[in-house]
Amino acid sequence: MAQRRYSTGKRKAKIRYKNVALLLAVLILIVALICGSCSAIKKSKDNKDDPDVGKTSDSNVTLPPPDDSDEPEINQPLDLTKQTSYRFDSVTRGQGDLGVGDLTLVNNNIKFLGKVNEDDLVVIREKKNGAYWVRDYSVLILPEAMDALNAMLLDFNTATGNGNVMVRSGYRTIEYQQQLYDDELAKTGAVSSALVAMPGYSEHHTGLVVDFTTYNGSTYKDFDGSGDYEWIMNNCHKYGFVNRYPKGKEKLTYIDNEPWHFRYVGTPHAKVMKDYDYCLEEYISFIKNYTIDTGFLLVEDDDGSKYIIYYTPLTDPESTSIYIPVKEDETMYDYEISGNNVDGFIVTVKLEQGTAQPEPSAPVDPTSPDENPDAANQPQDNQ
Repeated sequence: MAQRRYSTGKRKAKIRYKNVALLLAVLILIVALICGSCSAIKKSKDNKDDPDVGKTSDSNVTLPPPDDSDEPEINQPLDLTKQTSYRFDSVTRGQGDLGVGDLTLVNNNIKFLGKVNEDDLVVIREKKNGAYWVRDYSVLILPEAMDALNAMLLDFNTATGNGNVMVRSGYRTIEYQQQLYDDELAKTGAVSSALVAMPGYSEHHTGLVVDFTTYNGSTYKDFDGSGDYEWIMNNCHKYGFVNRYPKGKEKLTYIDNEPWHFRYVGTPHAKVMKDYDYCLEEYISFIKNYTIDTGFLLVEDDDGSKYIIYYTPLTDPESTSIYIPVKEDETMYDYEISGNNVDGFIVTVKLEQGTAQPEPSAPVDPTSPDENPDAANQPQDNQ
């Protein structure tokens, strides 16, 4: 009979060596990661305390900072020609203001759009100093040009010893200009004049113009800008005046050369016109290149004053916004706005005051004996 084998009901447990190895590998990886993190933290702390971190082997050369275009540059000088250097407030002007200001462009093709309040005009004869003559009490000018005229002719007299300049003409009404124009056409028989402007188209309507002649106490001569008078031709820009009808610009001004005709445009505009050899027509066109978007014209005047100048076109006949830079206290810089008498406005902002401002000279007694020229023999007005 065959012998049976009986099972006890138990199985021998088999050890799975593969699973144990995998578990050990995971544990080793975790330990390695923990140790690496601790090392990085310690290194970062040590770097903070090490002054040489961030330098190359040459201790005089530092590595460039990371590129971050959003971070502003520190201690960089402001570019005064860019709008990003300023904060702004605004004022408004309209079409009715195009003819108001020191830079109105008037010629035989551009009628004066403004109208001078004659109550604002001053009698040159009553405000002048003793350095020059005036034809009579009818010669008028606006106050801003009056102070500049006094300063210029006093300095001319001091520099040359010549006191023979006479102001023979200033502001003119439309009616008076019509009379001059008609007389000129009657004399020449022409249908138009390159010497006398048409009524409404004369710079004399602005109240910013003077015509000179010379008078030595007995004799009148035309002012031709030569000899002693070359000083005025070369220096008038320092006082805000320009010789309005220079030789060589006739095709632009539509008026023949007139060395005796001076127009007040103010500083620093007269300086720019002098530097670039521009007549007013050229300057008005030139300044349109400078706007709040394209950048400002930065000018340092002869007295050290610093300005920015820019053009704002008329965009709304009723209310065009003109932006003016403000200071840190939110008040506006000193500024002037002049219509160009055509299509927009020229803004002049004084950023810094100069150190050599000329003082207006004191007026003299209007009844002084040197103020009685022979009216019957005085030269006639023109232009």
